Amino acid sequence: MMKSTAKCPQYAVIAAATDGNEMAIHKVLNHYDAYISKASLRPLFDEYGNIYLAVDMELKGRIRTALMKMIMKFEMEIV
Repeated sequence: MMKSTAKCPQYAVIAAATDGNEMAIHKVLNHYDAYISKASLRPLFDEYGNIYLAVDMELKGRIRTALMKMIMKFEMEIV
């Protein structure tokens, strides 16, 4: 059984992003924003000891920066 590709960014968007198109890079970052936010969750404690989950914005920014660097280094092979 084949995996669905409907959840992936379109080939044209990925190709444009690897060429440095800012709009395409923004689309790829938006596509993965929810995943990045979930990966950036950190527990916070209030004065009563209750635990809350919150997005660590510094970590999220670092992940987004790393993704942008990887996009720029990505090489596409046309077969």
